[in-house]
Amino acid sequence: MCRTFLSLVFFACAYSSLSLPFGLCETVPFAAANEQDIKDVVRRSFLATHDGWSSDEVLLQDDLDDAFVTMCQRELPKATMEELNWLLLNLRKAGKLKSDVTKRRNDNHDEYQHLAEIAARTIQDKYKVSTDRIMCSEKMRAEFDKHAKLLTKDIDAYLMRKAAFGLRKKRHLKPELVLRIADWGREISVRKASELVKNIDEIPKTPGIYIFRDPTGYLYIGESNNLRTRLAKHLDESDRESLANYLRKHGIDETTIEMHAFPKDSRANKVSVRRAYESELIASRKPRFNLRP
Repeated sequence: MCRTFLSLVFFACAYSSLSLPFGLCETVPFAAANEQDIKDVVRRSFLATHDGWSSDEVLLQDDLDDAFVTMCQRELPKATMEELNWLLLNLRKAGKLKSDVTKRRNDNHDEYQHLAEIAARTIQDKYKVSTDRIMCSEKMRAEFDKHAKLLTKDIDAYLMRKAAFGLRKKRHLKPELVLRIADWGREISVRKASELVKNIDEIPKTPGIYIFRDPTGYLYIGESNNLRTRLAKHLDESDRESLANYLRKHGIDETTIEMHAFPKDSRANKVSVRRAYESELIASRKPRFNLRP
């Protein structure tokens, strides 16, 4: 493996301030001879397939991305979609993609932007990656689409991705400060509230943070030293009056609960640590029922 190519990969990795999935900077399966060859393949493939759209749109539209990746892999057969998309994105950031953008969409995402934020933050928290990484990866992008559909089936996947990209450009999806300096071994899961009511035993009995969400946005964020006991109380008849009234009125069919569970040896077993984490989440995500009723 040539040093020039490795320098390109580490250059690309430097654009992400978060940890990278799947060991992207550890193994490089490209067959190209050098850095310039790789750049040229990605650039030529983009110019041949973008059909007047920007590089961001190539990432977000499945048919364009498939065409771009397929063409790249004719010369770089061992390269993955994620690696090729990541290099494309960073060539654009470096001003190395010279193309005429003749097609644009001016969609208004105001109606569902909050849902795109929930879906994006869910994947960011799970994998500790940026929104760019999510959209470059076939696996993580599919997970993003899945979580978005849990919140609403009325908006197609492309529009939700585009809304998340818009939030990222406005720097509205930066990870909370506490998560930039600590992880504490979180295990994140998302379940429908209606399922958990019937299967309380599936809620972990560990300390953690819980987040109520539905198609209107974030509802309530709390912490507990026993997630099962606390969530069972909320799902029976919450002692948080505003949340209880909302759930009585609207039901739980469209409500999902995001659980951040911590292992026994985690620092988050200390209530002061969990409350610091909870406070950061409340400040950035602004759930409506954490305000006084």
